[in-house]
Amino acid sequence: MLLRIIRDLASEEVVERIRQFEKEFGMSFEEFKEKQSGQKLETTLGRVYFEWAELVNSYKGYIEEGQVDYSIEEIRNLTPEQIALLTPKRIELLYQLASTRVESINDLAKKVRRNIKNVHQDIQILRKLGFVKTTKRRGKALVPETLIREMTLLIR
Repeated sequence: MLLRIIRDLASEEVVERIRQFEKEFGMSFEEFKEKQSGQKLETTLGRVYFEWAELVNSYKGYIEEGQVDYSIEEIRNLTPEQIALLTPKRIELLYQLASTRVESINDLAKKVRRNIKNVHQDIQILRKLGFVKTTKRRGKALVPETLIREMTLLIR
């Protein structure tokens, strides 16, 4: 079964993609930009330039404001086992995270009226699927955030 996802990249993923471009072209984005300046770029290099520039700008925004603004569309071919992980309760957590700001997993558990241990386990599964990220704030409190903007099940 296919799942179409539009999701935000985590800051680590943005950095990794920037590093991949640097490795592929053997230079930083600024060097690439300077080298390509004034030249008419072929279509493939034009796409590379704009994607790389967007990644760099997104990372700069992360450094300045603490938030990454870069999303991608993915089509994932999920196994029956992975589909089974998308339970109604976990989908409810994704919806709640997308529509409400939470301060911690405990806060999320209160908002959905569920046991904190079960919510924590569900968040860990969603994190492994790449749908949620968690960050530590205020000492050791884990704050979950959804990376999913849109999810569509495709049956083909």
